[in-house]
Amino acid sequence: MMIQLKMGPEFQKTLAELRGIGPAVAGATSRGLTKGAKYAAGNVIAKYLSGQSLKTRSKKLKENVEGWLESPFEAVIGVRKNTPVEKYKWILGDEEHWIKPVRAQALTIPIGEALQPTGVPKWKSVKDAERALNADIFRIKNVLGYKRGKRGKFRPLFVLVKSVLVQGSGALADGVLDSVDDMTAAIRDEVDKVVDSG
Repeated sequence: MMIQLKMGPEFQKTLAELRGIGPAVAGATSRGLTKGAKYAAGNVIAKYLSGQSLKTRSKKLKENVEGWLESPFEAVIGVRKNTPVEKYKWILGDEEHWIKPVRAQALTIPIGEALQPTGVPKWKSVKDAERALNADIFRIKNVLGYKRGKRGKFRPLFVLVKSVLVQGSGALADGVLDSVDDMTAAIRDEVDKVVDSG
């Protein structure tokens, strides 16, 4: 998931009209565009990958959102290809994905004590949970859980569902749009330095 920012065709025309100072303005624009892209990526991470927009459970998505220069006048904000978050980086956009079981009849969704305080599952599978708890996990209706002793209370660990619809957050577009003024200011500041010194 990426957003590209390009200087328009009028920019090249403006550079040509500037003649002697044109190359310096081009370099300044490129530096400003780099700073702006990095600022926008930081804004996405700080304001849109937490709270109500998109509550991250591990920090992997945050660690992989960045801003970089693709060419002198083209910046990109998003997640590069072939990252550890390749399978779920789409969540930064507004796509919808149905998640369905691959080899089973139902998905096992961890709940309660099967989750760490951050919301990340404690175990990779039901079998891992059985081993870690040293208990037999059994099913009551659409819930898997366990109990200790004959009179122990049933403790739910997983809910069984046929599929789950996950809606993308729109965090990337929101964070970049929220950064437009600051990105513009970064370019203007770099250009002003060149113009003022020339």
